[in-house]
Amino acid sequence: MNNLISDNILGYELLDSGHGKKLEIIAGLTVERPCPQAIWAPRLSDLEWSRASSVCIRKSDGGGTWKHRGDREPQNLVLEYESLKFKLKFTSFGHCGVFFEQQAVWDLLRAEALKLQNELGRPLKFLNLFGYTGCASIAMAATGAEVFHVDSSKGVLNWGRENAELSKLDLKKIKFVQEDVNAFIKHSLKKGFKYDGILADPPSWGHGANKEVWEFDQMISNLVSDCFSVLTREKSFFFLSSHTHGVQAEALKNIMNDHRIKKDIVVGELGVRHCHDSRILPAGIYSLAKNIY
Repeated sequence: MNNLISDNILGYELLDSGHGKKLEIIAGLTVERPCPQAIWAPRLSDLEWSRASSVCIRKSDGGGTWKHRGDREPQNLVLEYESLKFKLKFTSFGHCGVFFEQQAVWDLLRAEALKLQNELGRPLKFLNLFGYTGCASIAMAATGAEVFHVDSSKGVLNWGRENAELSKLDLKKIKFVQEDVNAFIKHSLKKGFKYDGILADPPSWGHGANKEVWEFDQMISNLVSDCFSVLTREKSFFFLSSHTHGVQAEALKNIMNDHRIKKDIVVGELGVRHCHDSRILPAGIYSLAKNIY
């Protein structure tokens, strides 16, 4: 197991967690959000937790409502990653536009991309499926890669464009595509399009651009197989993660091995380290297939 732990994110600190919630500093604000995996007891006092100026309260339907001190929603929040900038907004699901465990993923993918780019002597073509607000796409575009960013939500695609502009990237380097991921991969197969790297960070369930249904446990095996079919055979790489309850790292490894081509596979857990102690907040699992040929 090779775990990816994020613990050095400018503008973010995980202060504490426990009893189904987490206490964070996000772009200078102290924030309390739901965190179902935090089944342990918090370490900080109630007084420390009471300092949160923005609190997300989970609703029975899985969404949430925010309570901000002074009833004023924070504006113009920005997170920095190296020379890149990402706009933050608090959403009804308790999100803010960045999943902080992904910092370690960006670092890994950028290292793989730069290594492969040097070997091939050309810019890479990179595909980001379920791309959300574009943080990984922007991080990869900054390496010189041509990026195809696919998501079914028009809102997060616009958010991704804002992030690219904020990071002062050439928008021609990232193609933002509103499409169901399965439909996009099938189109790539039909047209013979190939990619040097793929990131897939799928939800447990969701809907495509035309109300297509996505269910992780029912559909992930076929998606992985199709992804391998559109990868080049020049030491390409494929990063797959999961946040679906009950799915473990060895399951992702088995799915990656279903497609019988030569590759190296690494699996592990994703997590965020608390800033004042060594505890790790679990945030999913991943499998990386690389040196695909």
